[in-house]
Amino acid sequence: MKLARTKNAFRNTIWGVLYRVVALIGPFVIKTIIIKKIGMEYSGLNTLFNSILTVLNLANLGFSSSLVYTMYDAVAREDHAAICAMLNFFRKVYRIIGLVILGMGLCVIPFLPQLVGEGVPPGANLYVMWLLYLSATVMDYVLFGYVNAIFSAYQREDTRLKIMVVRYIVQYVLQIVILTVFANYYLYLLTLPLMVIPNSLANYYAAKRQFPHISCVGTPTQETKKAIYHRVKTLFAHKVGYTVVINVDSILISAFLGLSVQSLYSNYYYILNAVSALVEIITTGCLAGIGNKLIVDTEDNNHRTFLNLTYGWVALIGFCSACMLCLYQPFIGGVWIGEEGLLDNCVVVLLAMLFYFWMFRVMQSTYRDAAGLWVKDWPKSLVGMVVKLALGIPLIRMTQHVGGALLPTILIQLLLNFPWEVYLLYHDIFHRSCRGYLVKMAKYTLLTAVGAALSYGCCLWLLPANSLLTFLGRLCLVCVIFPTVWIGATFRTAEFRGMWQLGMRVVKKLLPGKGA
Repeated sequence: MKLARTKNAFRNTIWGVLYRVVALIGPFVIKTIIIKKIGMEYSGLNTLFNSILTVLNLANLGFSSSLVYTMYDAVAREDHAAICAMLNFFRKVYRIIGLVILGMGLCVIPFLPQLVGEGVPPGANLYVMWLLYLSATVMDYVLFGYVNAIFSAYQREDTRLKIMVVRYIVQYVLQIVILTVFANYYLYLLTLPLMVIPNSLANYYAAKRQFPHISCVGTPTQETKKAIYHRVKTLFAHKVGYTVVINVDSILISAFLGLSVQSLYSNYYYILNAVSALVEIITTGCLAGIGNKLIVDTEDNNHRTFLNLTYGWVALIGFCSACMLCLYQPFIGGVWIGEEGLLDNCVVVLLAMLFYFWMFRVMQSTYRDAAGLWVKDWPKSLVGMVVKLALGIPLIRMTQHVGGALLPTILIQLLLNFPWEVYLLYHDIFHRSCRGYLVKMAKYTLLTAVGAALSYGCCLWLLPANSLLTFLGRLCLVCVIFPTVWIGATFRTAEFRGMWQLGMRVVKKLLPGKGA
């Protein structure tokens, strides 16, 4: 079966964007209804349980990605027997993982009151809620979750995404009706495991119809298993470090500050996640092109393109950070939840910093992944995990503030992940000193801070209240002030000219009659 790579990439991108939109809008609407109809604390429970399950999903160990990587070669060689054998192996592994997660999830039950902390809603049965959440995750593994590997290996993610879009539209509509009509949190949770069943069946039958020659038979060779286990070691290090650093915040906040504070924080973090997901669509679409350019183009041209793309990326991330800094409070306090949903401005500043220092690394991470260098920097994630736990727990105990959980994450992104990745990138891909790049990033960060601070100062001075009009007015101010500062300081640079030329080429291709 010959793969239509360009066609598949286009289909995957279109359905990927549609899935992202559905996966952002639906939970936002449901979160709003839960807050308004049932209570803020239930929204916090959602976030906390998801964070715990994300940590438990470390039982996957990276097997999913490892097996798909191994299947790529078999698909290219059209070795159907090898693909069937690997899929059979994957089915067994997935079911074992599901049982392991079930066991670990049951072990969590005695500790639920400590993890949730204070502020549990009256009459809420934490154990029933947790078991409903847990059952949805376990069922996803033990049913037909393994067939997703086929869609990935054959670059037909669009099939899986279509099924997920339909599944989530139906699920969200059903949950909205349940919450609006019955205001029953248990019925809402019941939809989670129930919707896994039709989703898994749809994936199974779609795979059977699309790839009738693939079935779960045979056993992979020892060489194949060895290659899978080797990748698992590397991916597990990345996964465990990233998961702990990012997801432990909600658990720490709930355990040490109580469910009420965690519920408020979850609303702020939801917005940060939504913005991150939207802007990362850009780098996801760039990955294949960057990988190809690294192979066919010269080192100097690749470095120049990297600097140009980094300039545009940091400008976008800086603008988003300034928007978050200026718009968080009027959106949550004046548009979405109300004044009772606000945390102090210190949290807003830290979240804007977290977003910037987390996201401004993404372009260099994209180049790292495109070059396959993720197999070399896996210790970084484990070091970050240790630092996070070593600093986060005592800081949140000492400060009794959300910032005690956020500050270590910011420091890890800035002082550990960023320099480690830069050194690897310049040492293994560009083969030159990284000093110039570090100076540029320091200037970009200073410029972002100036633009964000000026925007924030003007917003507080001219529009101090929290309302819809304030939100719209502040948005207009940021859209004028930050680009003026950024472009005014960089329009003479080679990176600005490079991004301008790239933008013009894209516009010409999009104009009727101008496409290539």
